[in-house]
Amino acid sequence: MKNLPGIAKWVKLNKGFYPNVSPSKLSLFRNSPSMFVCRYGFGKTQQPSAAMFRGIYVEDAVVEVLTNKSTLKKATHKAKKKLENKYPDFSQAFLTDKGKAKIEKEMKSLAPMIEMSCDALVDFGVPEFDEGQQKKIGYNIEGDDWSIAATGYLDLVFPNGQVIDLKTTHQMPQYMSEEHQLQRAFYKTAMNNHEVRFLYVTPRNASFLEDGDEVSIMEGAKGLIKQLDNFCNTFTPDQARKSIPIGSQDFYWFGEEHLKNFYNGKE
Repeated sequence: MKNLPGIAKWVKLNKGFYPNVSPSKLSLFRNSPSMFVCRYGFGKTQQPSAAMFRGIYVEDAVVEVLTNKSTLKKATHKAKKKLENKYPDFSQAFLTDKGKAKIEKEMKSLAPMIEMSCDALVDFGVPEFDEGQQKKIGYNIEGDDWSIAATGYLDLVFPNGQVIDLKTTHQMPQYMSEEHQLQRAFYKTAMNNHEVRFLYVTPRNASFLEDGDEVSIMEGAKGLIKQLDNFCNTFTPDQARKSIPIGSQDFYWFGEEHLKNFYNGKE
């Protein structure tokens, strides 16, 4: 990293802000500066959701099937058991009716999402991994007088020159979101001799999308990095917390009452 003094200042706090940028880090800063401060200024993270675990377990099952380590039936059963073990008491009274419904919804979605994903990817061949792990990308983003490492992890890299990122969702998008376009641009920049697409999978259908021009998106990312550096240079985490309110429609904070109390100085 070179000539980014604000980011360097926050890195030295040792709260989880490493000297690199990723699509998720930049998107969080752009979409929710308050949650960015909470996470990278104080090391406070959001609670994992049932939807997050569902996405992880669907991907695990799909990889097992595509790499011929398991049958669809066995991989699906294993994924269901993982989610059940994560929420063994989801039917108990300590959960709200809304919370129970969310968990039940994700449990019902596992099998069709796994099947839809495998059907969409079966003809791509066997994905390749680095020592059994997702392929890590890394390169430098260069400005006029600065640079910083860009990092990320690829879900599925196929020998036919395809990179596929698997996104499970309950509502099929017509276009890739701004956040996903940024993520795709990071991947395409690192893997410019590959086709990079996102596979969106619902319990009912699957669709490949590859929206956005990666060159122009990465130029915009450079401007965002400089804004991030200026932000970190202007504010300490505590100054930022006292100056930036939580937006009333900021979905990053939904259900995060403990974090809200911390951020607002109520604990």
